Amino acid sequence: MSAAELVSAVKNGFMPITRKLLFSAIFLLQALLVYFVLTQRFPISGDDYSYLYQAKLLASGRVYAEDPLYDKAHPLHACVVTLCITDNHGQRFSKYSPGWPFLLAVGVKLGASWLVNPLLGALLVFFMLGYVDQRMGKELVSVTGLLLTLCFFFCYYAASFRAHIATAAFVFAAFLFYDAAERRPRRSGLCLFGAGALLGYSSMIRYIDWIPLAAWIGVSLLHRKRFADLMLFVVGFGLLASGNLLYDTLLSGGPLQNLAADRLEISWTGFVVTGIRLANLLWVFPPALLLVLLWRPYQAPPKVRMYLALFLINIAIYFFYTGSPGGPGPRYLLVYLPFLVLAVVDLCRWICHDGPPAARHLWKFAIVSQIVCSLVFAAREGYTMYWRRDLERTTQRCGDGKKVFFLKSGTYMTGAADLTRNPPVLSSADSLYFLWCNQPERDALLRRFLGRKVFVYEYPGRVRPYVITTK
Repeated sequence: MSAAELVSAVKNGFMPITRKLLFSAIFLLQALLVYFVLTQRFPISGDDYSYLYQAKLLASGRVYAEDPLYDKAHPLHACVVTLCITDNHGQRFSKYSPGWPFLLAVGVKLGASWLVNPLLGALLVFFMLGYVDQRMGKELVSVTGLLLTLCFFFCYYAASFRAHIATAAFVFAAFLFYDAAERRPRRSGLCLFGAGALLGYSSMIRYIDWIPLAAWIGVSLLHRKRFADLMLFVVGFGLLASGNLLYDTLLSGGPLQNLAADRLEISWTGFVVTGIRLANLLWVFPPALLLVLLWRPYQAPPKVRMYLALFLINIAIYFFYTGSPGGPGPRYLLVYLPFLVLAVVDLCRWICHDGPPAARHLWKFAIVSQIVCSLVFAAREGYTMYWRRDLERTTQRCGDGKKVFFLKSGTYMTGAADLTRNPPVLSSADSLYFLWCNQPERDALLRRFLGRKVFVYEYPGRVRPYVITTK
């Protein structure tokens, strides 16, 4: 090989890696800016607090906190109820699966819990760009990176303590293992075992998000009668997924006594919440609409049909979860959003090479819409987070010393039970937050925490001293 050829080979190999690292670094920086600037390090919702609460417990070597107040039969329990937290016979723990708190606990141990999700988000971006580079074309790496970094919805969740980004990273990594198994038959068994293990752990993060990809892989292997490979896939999945049974045993004493999981159901409400999720999808990722508008002339290749099939199965699974549309944005669709992005990237390839002029104009309009929608999304969430942090700002005016706050209201779009965020050991907190319950219960509760200043909070920004009644 000549010197010129060597330089060219190094350049051709180095530049794609540089682009992938650059976009991943940009995404990481965006997530950190959201965490430190937009949300001011405040857990965005009760879900975030619940995951962080469990991570702190696990980091300390426990799976639950203990206190008599955490017994629902206790007369003062109504004062300490907290959203997304389960109280069971004097024990308190997150209502969610253990997989994400275990990962987050590593960050807690290192004193950087805020960094875990942004790093996983950046890793997911790198995985996607690597896949595009190898399987779709080097020229599409920049398009993919642009779509991911312009989608504020995506980096917003990477800045949170919620589990969606971590699940998406594990699911997409499992997809990469499956893709490697399809391209390398001699190593297919090991790759499929790895894919199963990654999906098994994703089931420990979120209970049902593994189903679309696992169903796709299972049906594909079964259809081709690759029973040995299917068995390896199932074994890999079972080894990791069984962690849910062990965790449930530690919490409730039985592997099948799940005290935390949300329930699926068949209901007409599914049509309403699914419609809201799809509307929110177009709001946070407008280029997805081009797949509908240009579907007939585009004639999607089989691999794109696979991406869309996985995304549609995800929508179908969540049709049976009607508890909430999820927000902000379509967060229940986030785990398979990377596959929708890949479909849009291939559509962009077709538009640039074979699409009519009108399609190119639509693409430009979609990118402009993406930028505008992301800016509006960021402004809206910035406004929400500012007023949601009203309790934090108001209580800072109450001076030093240990304090108790009774919450007569929540804050902006947040109920009071979402803000009774106390540490696992109540006596260790400088400030304790309790619900505004009946007066005898309030006074009895305060007798348990003597020597603290006591205040009453009401939104917006009102705080006053509380007078303890005596008999």
